[in-house]
Amino acid sequence: MAKSLTLIRSKSRWNVGGAGLRTAFVSFMAPAYTQDTVEVLKKISRSAMATLGSIGIEVSSEAGPVIDLSDVDAAVSKIRKDEFDFLTALIPSWAEPPAIVNTLMPFLDKPILLWALSSIQERDALIAPAGAAGMSAVRYPLKVMGAKLKVVYGNPESKDVQDEILSFARAASAIKKLFGSRIGIFGYADMGSYTAGFDQISLRSKLGVEVEDFEVHRLLLRAGEIEDKEADEFISKQFKDWKIDEIVAKEDLRKTIKVYLALRKIIDERRFDAVSMKCVYGLPTYYGITPCIPLALAGSKIPVVCESDVLGLVTELMMDFVSGQRSVYLEFYDIFEDRLLMGVCGMMPQEILESTPRLYKYAWGKLTGLMVVGSMKTGKITLARLASAGDRYTMHITVGEAVKPRTWHEIGWQLEAPVYPSLEIILGNRTKEFMENIMAQHYHLVYGDCTEELVELCKLLGIETILT
Repeated sequence: MAKSLTLIRSKSRWNVGGAGLRTAFVSFMAPAYTQDTVEVLKKISRSAMATLGSIGIEVSSEAGPVIDLSDVDAAVSKIRKDEFDFLTALIPSWAEPPAIVNTLMPFLDKPILLWALSSIQERDALIAPAGAAGMSAVRYPLKVMGAKLKVVYGNPESKDVQDEILSFARAASAIKKLFGSRIGIFGYADMGSYTAGFDQISLRSKLGVEVEDFEVHRLLLRAGEIEDKEADEFISKQFKDWKIDEIVAKEDLRKTIKVYLALRKIIDERRFDAVSMKCVYGLPTYYGITPCIPLALAGSKIPVVCESDVLGLVTELMMDFVSGQRSVYLEFYDIFEDRLLMGVCGMMPQEILESTPRLYKYAWGKLTGLMVVGSMKTGKITLARLASAGDRYTMHITVGEAVKPRTWHEIGWQLEAPVYPSLEIILGNRTKEFMENIMAQHYHLVYGDCTEELVELCKLLGIETILT
């Protein structure tokens, strides 16, 4: 399985570390209960709150129990005390609907976990506090009011309940990161690709992502400012453990690294969380190199995609934020009866390779440049792609088994050249259905199954999902 990396927003886009999940917590009970019953329910609520901490969710503020309307204002003030990704509204028993609704209404812009506890066993009897009744009385009204709800039913010790909550927490945290994320593109929609385009207004308003076109020309002006010494020092450190083919000229590598160093500075200055640039009609046209190495190096830290593919970058941001990994993109090269052949022609981040990266000079068609080659890691993977029709967004998701590919080459490629970083992804009898729902030539991969987290995120954002 791929090395797990969790991304955090910071002054520098090049930091990697743990990003915590945070919730505010409030519980509800009915005023008709005796004090003894309230104390029992408080104990149950504390157990639920402790469970959140045990699965890695920090409780940033605690309020309640909210028993009647006179408790609402104090609870709202406590909830607002600190930042959080989502609000946990625990319903361990029956509670009066106005107390619940009035407490939650100020937070309808936040994801809300509506957690109803189930019965407890006492001797030979099942004791039902009626959390299901309390939840049922407010779920639909809150939905009509526009709440972003996730309803979970069950007790804290249930592994299924814990998994559901954790998936929702990751999705809620991803929303907070998405809103305010900045994408940098260097040129628009390489080769006129329709799937690389985007609607700027809906992308910003619905998914929270800002896009800035920095332009290839400005990147090259910055690359021209990099001294040979700075580039050479970086080369000696970065590639000391890489295999560099003898045909790779020092001047070609220096030229490529100057572009990367300029790109790295621009990413920090413009606070980009993901970048993409033109390939065919970008650097090869203006500078005589491809963007493979600059993007591969940048891709160790932030999402990168070739060909100025904006929705591809948004897909990767979403996958990164819910999985804690660095996602990568692959293109389709063939579709067989039970599997896909997918690869990328030279810009794979080192972390996704299971072997020492190889730096190779290639010629494909009229293009020449340096590329990264090596064997990709195998195992269970999630593939996904975001697409849009106007302001309506859809994400296509599947899970497959990635295995090493047979020897293959793209037409026009040198037969003696190494195989692209690539995988055969086995979908079995789901392959045809997957093919009938393909949304773009680029799809995006993380290791493991993060389907549930992506579906939760899409629900919160109003994105339709297609699972194949």
